[in-house]
Amino acid sequence: MKASELRRKYIEFFVEKGHDHFPSGSLVPYDVTGRLDESLLFNGAGMVQFKPYFRGVAEPKNRRLTTAQKCVRTGDIEIVGDSSHLTFFEMLGNFSFGDYFKAEAIQYSWEFLTSKKWLGLDPKRLAFTVFENDDEAYDEWAKCLASVGIDPATRIFRLTEETNFWPAGSFSSGPPGPCGPNSEMFYWTADSGPLPEGPYTREDYLRDEEAGRWLEIWNDVFIRYEWQGHLMNIDRPGDGYVKDGMPDLPFPSIDTGMGLERTAAVLGGFSSVYETDVFQPILARIGGLCNRKYGADETTDAAMRIIADHLRTASFCIGDGILPGNTGRGYVLRRLIRRAVLKGQRVLHFDQPFMHLVFPVLPEIMGSAYHELVDREAAIAETLANEEQLFRRTLDAGFARLQEEIESKQAGDVLDGEYAFKLYDTYGFPLEVTLEICGESGVTVDTDGYEHAMREAQERSRGASGLDTVYGGVEIQFIFEADSDSATPTHFVGYTEAQVPARIVGALPEVLENGLSTGRVAIALDRTPLYAESGGQISDTGTLVGPAFELEVVDSIRQDGVFVHLCEVKKLNHPTELSGLPRYEVAKILHSQLFNHEVVAMVDVSRRREIMRNHTATHLLHAALRKTLGSHVSQAGSLVAPDHLRFDFSHSKALTHQELAEIEEAVYEQILANTSVVTHVDLPIEEARARGAMALFGEKYGDRVRMVEIGEFSRELCGGTHVGATGEIGLFRIVSESSAASGIRRIEARTGNGARALLIEQAETIRAASACLKAAPKSLVSAIERTLEQLREERKRRETVERRLLSGEGEEGGIKTDLFGEIELWRPTFEDIEQKMVSEQVDNFVAGNPLRVALAGLLADGKLTFFCKAGAGAVEKGAHAGNIVREVAKAAGGGGGGRSEYATAGGRDPSKLNEALEIGAAALKQMVSS
Repeated sequence: MKASELRRKYIEFFVEKGHDHFPSGSLVPYDVTGRLDESLLFNGAGMVQFKPYFRGVAEPKNRRLTTAQKCVRTGDIEIVGDSSHLTFFEMLGNFSFGDYFKAEAIQYSWEFLTSKKWLGLDPKRLAFTVFENDDEAYDEWAKCLASVGIDPATRIFRLTEETNFWPAGSFSSGPPGPCGPNSEMFYWTADSGPLPEGPYTREDYLRDEEAGRWLEIWNDVFIRYEWQGHLMNIDRPGDGYVKDGMPDLPFPSIDTGMGLERTAAVLGGFSSVYETDVFQPILARIGGLCNRKYGADETTDAAMRIIADHLRTASFCIGDGILPGNTGRGYVLRRLIRRAVLKGQRVLHFDQPFMHLVFPVLPEIMGSAYHELVDREAAIAETLANEEQLFRRTLDAGFARLQEEIESKQAGDVLDGEYAFKLYDTYGFPLEVTLEICGESGVTVDTDGYEHAMREAQERSRGASGLDTVYGGVEIQFIFEADSDSATPTHFVGYTEAQVPARIVGALPEVLENGLSTGRVAIALDRTPLYAESGGQISDTGTLVGPAFELEVVDSIRQDGVFVHLCEVKKLNHPTELSGLPRYEVAKILHSQLFNHEVVAMVDVSRRREIMRNHTATHLLHAALRKTLGSHVSQAGSLVAPDHLRFDFSHSKALTHQELAEIEEAVYEQILANTSVVTHVDLPIEEARARGAMALFGEKYGDRVRMVEIGEFSRELCGGTHVGATGEIGLFRIVSESSAASGIRRIEARTGNGARALLIEQAETIRAASACLKAAPKSLVSAIERTLEQLREERKRRETVERRLLSGEGEEGGIKTDLFGEIELWRPTFEDIEQKMVSEQVDNFVAGNPLRVALAGLLADGKLTFFCKAGAGAVEKGAHAGNIVREVAKAAGGGGGGRSEYATAGGRDPSKLNEALEIGAAALKQMVSS
């Protein structure tokens, strides 16, 4: 059975059981209300997007859902490439939020696994584990096994909370949040011999599971409790929690997960997930590119498996708007790409970028299920190519740095562990490579220091693999006292209305960490015209006016479907300021004076218009970029503010002046055409895709979407506010183009009044510059060119004078020259001249005799700089410029070093200049005398 067929059958089975098919969430962990889950780096389980449903702070249309969720976990990255561990995988799941529980969940699992209509697995090859005191789950599985004549005692095993409570170990130690026992399902693997007959004990199961004979394929979690506790040590959160209690949740829920790749391996009779149809085409492409056949050699096979896995992970991450970087998700992505490139380079001998050449197989295999791979194919390929090219350059630089560091050491010396980790983290050098290269020179590596630095780096990417807070990260910020038991989402009317009557359904004070009010208040309305920040567009500002109060809205966010307006209090029937009062006291005041009161909610319309101009211009800019640069361009981030717009997009190099002019002209053509901006509301997503709508990086979309259409020029899925026709944008001006990250460019632009202000500012700058140069504005460029030429001539004259002064310095400047055997040391000092001039002087001195060493000190702008140059003969006799300059800089409170023939360093204490040079002379004397 192909993986695509397994995915389809799973969804069909649970739809037949009354579940709605819910689309996969992004790998960026947004929940169903659109809020980013800050407790995780990646979406690592099917239930992550459903946290608000599990905790009852939002309610689904159907309490039964099923998904095929794309997931990333990197906790097992070092063993990826074995038969079953992956960093990217698909999790098939079925969920119940207060509907069915253990009995139905287990019956559904048994039916899907064993029924001939579905998977038709042999029941004799299945085993099940349950939490040690979960009699209900044990009994339900026992019924299933007994129905086919299997002794339950030989196939159901009670295990501890470390394996059968979720999150693992949470029964005793937390963390706080929803939790519950779980039951895992295992299949006796095809290549491990016949399943034992007769008695089969818990100990037998544990032995065989450890040996890999049982493969876990499915896990049913029975969410029932709210684990409550407090930190053992508030200053050391890593010490864990103390349990206070574990009361029942308002309703029990089901959270399940079946690994698609593992189950596909079982169904195919394979011993490895890499033998399935989701990996074989990728492995074949890799083998074809490096002229190696998968299956011929285990060393190259392992490298191919790692590349295939990491390529899938990287491609899906980029497709969801995650880009390589130095922190968080970007750091993890960069690490995966670099690990794959290293395997390709060192094991498969790819001497040119290759990952972007392998990638096109992925849309062919999985594009029908995950449209982002097709929609963003060009952008993903370009990002992979750019990152690999960058890494290869970085890798070459790493070799040079390591060789430089080794040259400064002697046999028996130790390479600092933190430096070794820097080589890995910055340049991609695995520890084993550093050990090998250092070993050739007799240098050892501080591996303990390396491991310490590694642990610190892992902390930076904490959350990429951990699911310890998988049910955390959801809080109820507001207490709703309406008739409903759950928070009612705000009805947003801002697309068509700028002023509406509304009712306050939540009012709480903003408080500091000490529990005292800041004076500002957070207000939730039943309906609002004020846009809350989303999709790059910043929030509206405005006012809320009631019968005896007035509030100024300064910011808005959307929390669990509720629009929350942060307000400054302009008028309130209370004798004192709210700031500084205890939270509970302010809450009482707000409850009595604001809660359930009617207000008029008004948007700052002039500010909104500027935002709308910039947002519609952003859509035009995106389309113009794709028209000018190519279809690989995709949005990688944006900011839509009233005074400017910022747009990040995938592209490998800086834009030329001509390209920027073409892009600006394309946008202006649409503005002058005054094209209508049409918004299609509640459009089926498949129809929007068929019409060519762009889905933006990192955004989450449901089955029905909102599409903004500007003639035939631009179609994008968007929830923001826009002008009615492009002519309303008025002026458009690109302000700057720059690099935002590797492979990502950034354009900043202005429209409307912001562009007009920019033009006025630029005209005033030209006028002022013309006045300074006493030139007419139209002659300004030629006047600047004349001035620059005069400055160049003046600089040449100054450098000539400095050279003359320097050439006579040896006779009158008191420069000391020392002789250590055949080695002649020249150590001059200079003041307030350019470093280039000093560098020339030390070069010139040594060029006359290979047995010379020059050690110069320069004091300029209050800073010390030391230069050391050693001739080839002096180096042969033991002189080392890098070690000399290191000792000199240390004496002056600084540091530095370099190669044996040339090095520079800095010092912090000018008063130590002459003393430092004396120390340098002593260091050279010791080197050449030993």
